Order: sequence, then structure tokens, then C-alpha cells
Amino acid sequence: MKIKFLILIAVALLGSACSVNKLISDADASFSRKEYFDAAEKFRQANQKVKDKTIKPAIYFKLAESYRESGDYMKAAVWYRNAIRSGYKDPTLEIRHADALRSAGKPDEAKQIYEAELKKDSKNLQAINGLESVRRIQEWKAIPELYIIENLKTINSAANDMVVQIMPGTEKSIFIKSSREEVPNKKINPVTGQKFADFFQSVNDTIKMRWNLPELLKEPTSLNSTDEELFLNFSPSKELVVFSRSVSSPTRQATSQLLFIQKKNGQWTSPAPLPFTADGANYLQPMITENGKTLWFASDRAGGLGGFDIWKSEISGLDTFSEPTNVGPEINTPGNELYPFEKPNGYFYFSSDFHPGLGGFDIFQAQKSRGKWQIEQLPPPVNSIGDDLSIQFFGNLEKGFFTSNRKGSRGTDAYSFFLPPKLFQCFGKIHDSETDSILPDVNIRIVGSDGSSQKIRAVNGRFQASLNPESDYAIVVFANGYLNAQAKVSTRGLREAKEFEVDIKPIPTNKPIRIDNINYELGKWDLLPQAKTSLDKLVELLKLNPEAIIELSAHTDDIGDEKFNLELSEKRAASVVQYLAGKGIQDKNLKAKGYGESVPLKINAKLARQYEFLNEGDVLSATTIEKLGGDNLKDLARGLNRRTEFKVINTATAK
Repeated sequence: MKIKFLILIAVALLGSACSVNKLISDADASFSRKEYFDAAEKFRQANQKVKDKTIKPAIYFKLAESYRESGDYMKAAVWYRNAIRSGYKDPTLEIRHADALRSAGKPDEAKQIYEAELKKDSKNLQAINGLESVRRIQEWKAIPELYIIENLKTINSAANDMVVQIMPGTEKSIFIKSSREEVPNKKINPVTGQKFADFFQSVNDTIKMRWNLPELLKEPTSLNSTDEELFLNFSPSKELVVFSRSVSSPTRQATSQLLFIQKKNGQWTSPAPLPFTADGANYLQPMITENGKTLWFASDRAGGLGGFDIWKSEISGLDTFSEPTNVGPEINTPGNELYPFEKPNGYFYFSSDFHPGLGGFDIFQAQKSRGKWQIEQLPPPVNSIGDDLSIQFFGNLEKGFFTSNRKGSRGTDAYSFFLPPKLFQCFGKIHDSETDSILPDVNIRIVGSDGSSQKIRAVNGRFQASLNPESDYAIVVFANGYLNAQAKVSTRGLREAKEFEVDIKPIPTNKPIRIDNINYELGKWDLLPQAKTSLDKLVELLKLNPEAIIELSAHTDDIGDEKFNLELSEKRAASVVQYLAGKGIQDKNLKAKGYGESVPLKINAKLARQYEFLNEGDVLSATTIEKLGGDNLKDLARGLNRRTEFKVINTATAK
């Protein structure tokens, strides 16, 4: 009996071990297929049954990874900590733990880890970004919130919900991706633990001022299937739809494809894959630009810089898509960049889990300047310590929708946002740069980066204009007998109303204009650093007046040989022209002239006010200078003669 009993115990123990091994094997298989919901459940069950302490560290780590990928950062932080304490070895473990803590609302704990990792490696980019994110979290707490947001309760369900597009041409209809219970004939997605998602549509009730309950999208019929629907995008003409769908398999990791349909003779074609998606990579979140010529999307295809990158393809007709190009390292990182969106005015938006932000994924704005992308994080409350995704705008307006799993959400929820109106006023005056006299009646154009444009006229040299929020402005003055002049102001990032005061000084075209700080070493013509700073301002002026032709003239004092002074001035004028040409000013717009000592300076009102020993109208000839009472005054006068000037010699294009 005793032997039989021992045999039964051994068989039971062997069966238990086999059961645990099977559970771990199944969990690993789910994890490798990126079925993170199922993987977490299986690893959790395995952890309860495993007794071998050498196996547990790997289970802890994969549990943490599964929860992180599912957006449950609090649980991820707990299991990362367990993995660390159990001795699990992974070079990124501490950083992953810190990232999870930060996204779980514990930035102070995360900061300690980032600082410790930087002591080990001062160039650890993830730790550097993490510290910057913690700094931003603290900084944003002290700043008034810019946007007003609202959880769309009539749209959101207990499952995951996301606004994927505002219907082109209207503000009354939106498309939604949802895993709600009303989804018909769908299985449970092992990645999310919810039903495979379908596309829905919601219409705005203008009387009740709310969005109606979403209804399953019926047209085009091919957009919903038994698989997971991910994202859709109608072209502005509504004759092309590009959408992403995840095709699942019991034995393989699900892959997401980009497909398209066209409207021909009033009928929608059958879905067809985009030709470049045949490589087996994942393709997500298509977005067609306002002109219908560019398709943005996210993909982990070969040639990227990290996990998922932003890519673009050019569209010809309705069915030809060019080979994709990567947007590049200013936007894409070693992490993941998702959910591309472009406004009609060219502002570009995306979500990233690597650029310094507040939480897991944050929403960023990018604008191209001089061929390079300038990246900015959108402020709270649009961004939070959770995952913030899929921003959608109404045209160029600062209102729309985004998706978040922040505190208060029941999964991932859709949120609306808008920027409340603020009063931004610009007050300006316009006067002659040389005489300071008011220019009474001039035309002004105010151009904003939001696409706005105003034409106004100054009255008695003064003007007033209202400005929009979150925009950069160029205020350009057109006056007869003057070069065009401009001032720049910006309302971007301002959380309170503000009045701007600008003082614009157009330069007259009928007289030579002295360029300040153009000095040279004795007997030389090489430009000094301070001279280049002044000339850069002249470059901006000439680019604002691209058809104006100017003469650059150099003058010397009367000390030394007259011929030497003439040749020296010619070389100095030529060096100025050479510098301007190197900055992109065309040779045809520039003339160099050296006058030596032959044209002494005539004192204008501005110089007379600056130098009390001089009178307006004085000409600083050798005779005049000799009459000045003292060597200091004579040296000052000769210094004024040593000058570089420009004058407009073709005024036909001056406005």
C-alpha cells in the first residue's frame, strides 16, 4: 500500500509539473504572438502554481511586459519591481520600471531610478528623456490648462472606443472604432481581452448638443468583417477609403494590413491590399491629406528607426500608391510613433512613447521650418500620464477629438477638446527708420500660420488687429518710397489674453542707409563677427524685398593715401556683397561700390540727436572735422565717415 501511495504522489507531482510547464509554454506562445491580454492571464496563473524560484523571475518580467503593452502601467510597475528583486537580468529593466512608475502617476519614484541610471551611463538617452518627462510633469502642474476637454459619454462604452475620423466636409458626423458588446459575430481578441472591434458612426444632435449613440457602419459594407478593424480614412472626395485591419490566426501573430476601396459608378470596389504591404510587416492608422495626394501611416516595416515609425506614400489617381518613405529621425525614434494626422495648414501630429512626454504615449505637434521638423508636445489636459492617441481636428480649428486611457476612462475612451477663445490684440505704429517721422497711410498684411490673412490700412501711422490663438504671425508693411518691412509675433502657448505692441520702421528708398557695427581691422577688409550679425538683418530685409536692387558702398576717413583708401573701400564693399550672396541673395540684386574718402557723411536728424556736437545737415569733410574742438571729437567724426551703407538703386518694385 505504501509503495502504491508513493507512486500515486509521484504521478500527481509529475502531472502537476507537466501542467505548469504546459501553462508556461502556452503563455510564452501568446506572448510571442503579442496576445498580451491572454499572455498576462496565463503567466499570472502559472506564477500561482510554480514553486521553482529559478523560473519565477522570467514570469515576473513577461507579466510586466504584458501589462505595459496593455496600457496597465500600475500593474506593470509592480511586476517590474518583482523581477528586479528576484534578480532577473535585462539591461533595460530599471528604465522600464521607471517608465511604468512615471505613467502610473509616481514621477518622484521614477526620477530616482532615472538619476541612478544616468550615474551608470551619462549618455543613456532613455534616462535623459525620462528625467525630462518628470520635469515636464512638475512644470505643467503650475501652468493653467490651455484646452477644455470632455469625456464623450454618449459615445464611449465599457470597452475600448476611439474616434478615427471626422467625416470630410462636415462637422456633424464622426467614425468610431469600438469593441463594445453591440459588435456582432465577433470573437474575443487575445490582445485586448475584448471583442474584435468594428467601425461605427455617430451623428451630432444639434438640438440636444451631444453626439448620438454610435451605430454600426453600414456603408461601405466591406469595412466591417469578422477580424479586428483598426482604422479608416475617407479621402476628401469620399471616393477612396484606406483602412487597416488585423488578420488573426490561432497559430500565428496577428498582422495588420492596409487595404483600400474606391467608388466607381456609384459602387464600392472590393477591398484590395496596398501593393507595398506584401512584406508581412504591420501597417496601421492611414491618413489621407487634404489635397488627396499623400497617405500617412504607421508601420514596423524594414528600414525604420525603432518599433513603429511614421511613413508616407504619394497617391496618384485613386489606386496608385508610391513606395513609402520614412519621415526621418526628427519625428521617428527608437521607440514607437503612431497615429499620424495632418491639418490642412501643414501642421502635423502623432503619438510617441519615446519623445519626452508626460506618460506612456503622448501627442506631439510637428511643423516644418527651413526643411526641418520642429517638435512640440501638446500641453495638458490633452496629454496626461496615461496613453494619449489619435488626435483628429476640425480643419484648421483648435478643436476635435483624441483618445486616452487616463484616469476616469473605462478602457480607452474618446474625448473632445477645444481651445476657448482668448483675446489677442496687436497694436502697432509705423514710422520712418531714419527720421522717426510717422508714416500716415500705409497698407499692412497680417499672415498667420493658421492660414489666416488680414489686409488693413494704418491710420496716422497706427493700426490695431485681432489675432488667433496658437499661431505665428508676420506683419508686413507696404509703403510707397520704402522697402517692405515686417514684425513677427506669436500667440502659441499663451494661456492668458495678451496685447502686443510692435514698432515697425520701414527703410526709405531715396537715401543711403548706414549699416551699424560694420567695422574692420586697420587696413583690412575681412568682416568681423559683429558685422555678420548686422548683415544677417539685411539678409532678412532683402528676402522680404526679393526684386529690390541695392548698392553696397564702403567709405573711409581721410587719413592716409587717397588711392589706398579707394582700393580698400572697394574690397570692403566686395566682402559685404560676397557675404550676402553666400546667404542666398542673388548677385543680380547686389552692386558693390567703394568710394574711399570722396563722399563724407552728411549728418541726419537721428545722428544730430545722438551727437550733440554735430548739427543736422553738416557734411563731415576734412575742413569741417578740423574745426571741431579736440582730438576726441575729430576721431569720433572720422569714425562716422568710416562706414558701410546701402541704398536702393531700383525702386520700381518698392511698395
